[in-house]
Amino acid sequence: MDKKLLDNIRKTITEQKLDAVLITNIYKILHILGINASFNFFEVGFYLLITPKEIHLIGDPFSLSLVKTPKGVKKEEENLKELRETAMRPIKLLKGLLKKLKIKKIGSFDDIEIPDYKVVTIDDPFLSLFLFPDEHRLTLLKENAEICKEVLKETLNKIKIGCSEITIRNIIDENIYKSGGERRAFPTKVIFGENTANPFSISNYNRLEDGDPLHINFGLIRKGIGIEVGRTYTIGTDRKELKELFRKSNSIYKRFLDFITPGKIVKEIHNYVWNLIEENNYAENFIGPISTPLSPLIDGVIISPKNTAILKPGICLSVQLGFHFPGKYGVRFQDVVVVHEKTEILTNFFNNRGFDVTSYQV
Repeated sequence: MDKKLLDNIRKTITEQKLDAVLITNIYKILHILGINASFNFFEVGFYLLITPKEIHLIGDPFSLSLVKTPKGVKKEEENLKELRETAMRPIKLLKGLLKKLKIKKIGSFDDIEIPDYKVVTIDDPFLSLFLFPDEHRLTLLKENAEICKEVLKETLNKIKIGCSEITIRNIIDENIYKSGGERRAFPTKVIFGENTANPFSISNYNRLEDGDPLHINFGLIRKGIGIEVGRTYTIGTDRKELKELFRKSNSIYKRFLDFITPGKIVKEIHNYVWNLIEENNYAENFIGPISTPLSPLIDGVIISPKNTAILKPGICLSVQLGFHFPGKYGVRFQDVVVVHEKTEILTNFFNNRGFDVTSYQV
């Protein structure tokens, strides 16, 4: 259990005159309880209620059976009848527990409502822990990046003209587990040809043809920590327009990565990239955002035109860049970086990012 974090939360309870703090994010719950496990949002459902003297883990019987809790944590199990009436969320059990413990004022890191109770939004101490990985967390991130590298290498060796998107997607998913990953971070995407023109495409039975662009995007979770990568390649006969797109987009992406340094205002980074996009006449084909929270988290720094936060050394970001031409083709790249004086790209492998996929095959 993260006792330092627990003490800080209880200090907040005292300072803000709260009766308890309610945590609803499963990754934050797993972290503070010291449960070294990887789940996605659909596998488990927990609430964690922290009072000045007690800790209650509230959930369904299926979720609770998957975790071993530290000493002193009370498991509160909702029955199936009540769960069926509340979309499989232990709402009734939570409200019953709040009433039993005579709790009236609750702190939450998220903007939530609980009828008949006063909920106060409080500062989230998990954000700095997740955004600024300590030595242990950074080591795990780098280990996970190496697993990603192995998965991608094995996948590239299987790509041939005539293969289907679903076939390659399934190879990636299987290799995630074979190589040491514990879960997918999100649904794996493999798309070929004209499907790359649509940023919202999903893998289907489309076959890879000579000269096609092909896009791969996947992530994995191991020990509760995620990593992700996105690459676009071509195969076979060079297409002049694609070659030019790869050349320009690679240049923009490299300059974007080089520009991410400590001390910059986030919106300055967005504006810099946007100017590069306009200079290359890709404004009508740009699909944002250019950064997302690192999977499986939902909170983090978004590089946007209105974000006035200042980048601090050590922050971890998932950055991406994509251009899509309806009815034709598209390219998209994604990497995980740690911001230093010279930004460290944790997923900086197979980084030509725009040449024939066969040049990577061994």
